[in-house]
Amino acid sequence: MLSPDFLSTALSHTTDLDLDALWRMGAAVACGSAVGFNRFRTGRDHPHRLRVHVLVGLSACLLVLAAGDGLDSRSRAIQGVATGVGFLGAGEILQEPRSRKRGEPAHVRGLTSAASIWFTAALGVTVATSTPSIVLIALVLALIVLSFGGQNNTR
Repeated sequence: MLSPDFLSTALSHTTDLDLDALWRMGAAVACGSAVGFNRFRTGRDHPHRLRVHVLVGLSACLLVLAAGDGLDSRSRAIQGVATGVGFLGAGEILQEPRSRKRGEPAHVRGLTSAASIWFTAALGVTVATSTPSIVLIALVLALIVLSFGGQNNTR
């Protein structure tokens, strides 16, 4: 258990760098929440996927921040995030078996969910490395795109 003395000592030694990291991680949580809530609100994703979006955005931000200021280390962290989130997104995509009718294509589901998880990771990376205006513009554009189209976009 953390004692009050430990907390007061830790808070008194907080630097501007710590506050910047805290702000960036909070912004990553907010961005992940916005995308995840949009997916949940429209009924396109299950409630637990809201947490997935939040955690993906936060973890992407955290990994890039933990890599430090070196260009090489940040580049490797971003590549690792992209690879890991690619596997997570692949798990979201489901292909239903082909119909017994000849020539009818298989039905694929989860592409938008996978893309929104990928985008949330990109937001987390951008929060860690860029300016708030770029993050805000990207978030607004994504929410506009995710708001269009119905759940039944079938041919």
